Amino acid sequence: MRTLKVDTVIVGAGIAGLWTANILRQRDLKVAICERGPIGGSQTMVSQGLIHGGVKYSLSGRATRAFEAISNMPPRWRNCLSGRGEIDLTEVDVTSEFFYLWSPARVGSALQAFLASKVLRGRIEQIKPSDFPEPFEGQAGTLYRLDDFVIDVGTLVAQLKEQVDDCIFKTEILPEHFILHNGRVCAVANEDISIESDYFVFAAGSGNGKLARAVGTDIRMQRRPLKQVLVQHSQDGLNPEPIFAHCITRMSTEPALTITTHATHHYIGGALASSGAGRGDEQQITTAKNMLTKTLPWIDWSKRRFETLTIDRAEPTQRGRKRPDNAFVGLHDNVLVIWPTKLTLAPDLGDRVVDAIQLT
Repeated sequence: MRTLKVDTVIVGAGIAGLWTANILRQRDLKVAICERGPIGGSQTMVSQGLIHGGVKYSLSGRATRAFEAISNMPPRWRNCLSGRGEIDLTEVDVTSEFFYLWSPARVGSALQAFLASKVLRGRIEQIKPSDFPEPFEGQAGTLYRLDDFVIDVGTLVAQLKEQVDDCIFKTEILPEHFILHNGRVCAVANEDISIESDYFVFAAGSGNGKLARAVGTDIRMQRRPLKQVLVQHSQDGLNPEPIFAHCITRMSTEPALTITTHATHHYIGGALASSGAGRGDEQQITTAKNMLTKTLPWIDWSKRRFETLTIDRAEPTQRGRKRPDNAFVGLHDNVLVIWPTKLTLAPDLGDRVVDAIQLT
């Protein structure tokens, strides 16, 4: 059995664990990351890769708390991608430099007024029909360009991993592996490894619930599953339509569809995915086809292959099971239970970890 003494043990190597490890290593802390499965975890690798500033949470016509919490994330990510941010992400691929907000009709006057307001100045720009990009060229509707973009999650995970690769241990950490002394966690040990540490960070996504209970914290977890839809590109040899857009049909709390284009498929989230967890696969696919026909009617969706992808989204418990506005770091003695809650909030998560263990 290998025996170690570190400053921080991190359980989980998704975006939460990898981002935290990078932040702590930059502050000269000795870190050990324990992960039993593939690096990148489950929730991270099925992300659409959208780095957004929260405009999609303001489609009801006002700046929400979620918008305020997330609005400065795209510039921070762009700094990292250019090598000027808190983490070097210069090797991460950007799938699309732009993201759009599309409505097949004129948006309502209240929403249009909000989108043109001072609150969103510099973050959103209405595009003239003569300047519509592919695949919206020649179409009737309203198009805005957002200060958002899409990254390739695989290259993100690869670079974050490379920078902390020497402290990743392929081992499974279960609730019974934690060793407590006078109610305080002092070590974790299984048949592979024994690690003493000053801090223990739970970054295991849906696994955080059991870990948090095992060490006596009062931090609770909720699940809000998503049922995304994947639409395979046509088999006629044509290049896929580069769709990177929120599609809306009315004022709402979120877009009807959020579409990103990848090498083999369009990946569809938004309200479709949020409301789809209670639908069967065939019902969800039928709903997706109807919504796509309504919002992007000039594309022939009948020849595409559709499938669903259910994501077990885990996050801290909220009143009314609402969506958290921020990244979450819960501190209980020397244990941190963390969830980024969404990919784009990873820098916010890093700030909160640093504050929690008073490294500033």
